[in-house]
Formats: sequence, C-alpha cells, structure tokens
Amino acid sequence: MQNMPAHEIELFSPEVFKTLLGHEVSRSRRYGDSLTLIDLFIETNPVNLEAQHSAEAFAINILKLHLRDTDIPCKRENEFLILMPSTSAPGARTACERIRKLMDTECQTDSGLPFRLFTFIGMAAMPIDHSLSSDELSQNASQALQHARTNRITNVFAFSEIT
Repeated sequence: MQNMPAHEIELFSPEVFKTLLGHEVSRSRRYGDSLTLIDLFIETNPVNLEAQHSAEAFAINILKLHLRDTDIPCKRENEFLILMPSTSAPGARTACERIRKLMDTECQTDSGLPFRLFTFIGMAAMPIDHSLSSDELSQNASQALQHARTNRITNVFAFSEIT
C-alpha cells in the first residue's frame, strides 16, 4: 500500500467488495434491513487517458467526502460500485443525486487540459421480501447503469424503472 496514490487507499478491491456484498445481502435478509447497490460510471469529453485519470481522481475525492463511513466503495475499471447498507432506494437516490450534481462539471487535468465530466448512475435496492442474491442485486444495478448509459440518462436511474 505504500506505492498506492493516497486517493485510492480507501477503495475496496473487486474481490473484497464481492465478499462484503455477499455478507451485506445475507445480513439484510436476516435482519430485514434495507440495502442498495450503486453502479456509477464516469466519462470524459474529450475522451483521453489524461482526462480519464483526472476524472477518476476527482470522483474518488468526491466519494470520500460525501459517502458515509458505513458505505462500501469499490473501483472496477472505469466504474465505481457503492454498497449502501441500511439505505432504502429513496435515501440512496438522494445521496446519488448529490454526488451526480458535484461530478457533472467542467474540469482540468494537471496539465491544464479542459474536459467535461459526465456521470451515469444505476442503482438497485433489495426488495422488501429480500429475495435477491448478491449476484442478482449486482446484475440489476449493472442493467440500470447500462440502460442509463445507452439512453444517455444523466439522472440516477433505478433498476425498478426499467420497463
């Protein structure tokens, strides 16, 4: 961990995240708690490696400042997964809208190259009957994100809104 940039230290690896997701789904089932999974994708215009790197660093800083200590963030390629224990869909949507508004902005790379940052967010909440597995919850959040990206929906998009 000594060689990692400071802004990446607090993110869980995809492998650890998958284990924690399984644990939180089991806990949600056992105790009837709410649980929401967020799948967030950032995109830059113009698309280039320097802008993407700057956008990721910017996103990580926003997440560090605006997520709760109990939220579980993970970075997987250009996506961020955020598990929000004890959070229902309306609460998660409010948190995600706040994060989305902060991220949809004009930015600059370290070398001064301007770029526009776009954020697409898909979310899936554990249903009241707690009938989903961790894989199903992940698939639902991923489908919601894919729908948002395909249709260029920059507002938070929930799996339950897919018709």
